Order: sequence, then structure tokens, then C-alpha cells
Amino acid sequence: MTGSVAVPCLIVASINAYNLWVEHWNHWDHMPPLEERVQYPYMNIRNKKFPFGDGDKTLFWNPKVNYKPED
Repeated sequence: MTGSVAVPCLIVASINAYNLWVEHWNHWDHMPPLEERVQYPYMNIRNKKFPFGDGDKTLFWNPKVNYKPED
């Protein structure tokens, strides 16, 4: 009984998650390039360096999504 309910629910949830993922990245195609976006004063504030990497980027930094202009 549990398998006959859980498996279809997992399949439907997986299809929904995939469709949302694809829709999310389709929106990124319509946004301006990272370099052309407005940089507000409260963005990328660093009070002290991070203890890893170059000290300027977070542990989960993704260059496709995150942008920090070089000062």
C-alpha cells in the first residue's frame, strides 16, 4: 500500500521540481549580464576576509550567478 502511494507521489514531485528548475534558469536568459546590473551600496559588504579561498568570495560562490566588481 505504501509503495503504491509513495512512488507515484515521488514521481509527480520530481517532475514538478524539474519543471520549476528549468523555468528558473529560463528567466536568467532574459536578465542583463552580471556586469551590467546595478550595484547597490549594501551588496557584497566585507567587514573581514573569509578564512578560505582569496578571502573575498563566500564558500558557495558561483561566478555564473554571483558578481562582485573588482575595486
